[in-house]
Amino acid sequence: MTRYCFTSQVDPRHLDRYRERHAAVWPELLIALRDAGWRNYSLFLREDGLLIGFFEADDRELAQARVAATEVNARWQCEMSALFDAEGAPDEGFAYVPEVFHLEDQLAAAEVR
Repeated sequence: MTRYCFTSQVDPRHLDRYRERHAAVWPELLIALRDAGWRNYSLFLREDGLLIGFFEADDRELAQARVAATEVNARWQCEMSALFDAEGAPDEGFAYVPEVFHLEDQLAAAEVR
C-alpha cells in the first residue's frame, strides 16, 4: 500500500473550530473514507494553520474520487471550506509531498533485523 502526504492551509483564525470539528467527525464520513480505500489517515495542524495529512491507499486518485463522489463528503467539504484560506472544497486543494525516506522500507532493503 502506498503512503501519501499532503499539505493545506487552515485559516489561523479558525484553528479552534477546525480542531472541534475533527474531534468528532461524522460517522458516515468515516465510513465513506474507509470504504473509498483511505487507510491509516491522520491530520496534523500547526499553530500557523499549516495542515499536514497522511494516509495510505492502493490508488490515491481512485480513493479520492470515491470519497469525493459521496453526498456526505460534499456536505463536509462545504462546511470545512469556511475554515480554509483557499477557495473551493478543501480536499481539492491538497498539495501532495513526495516521500523520500521510510525507515521500514530501508531496514527491509538492508536486511537489518
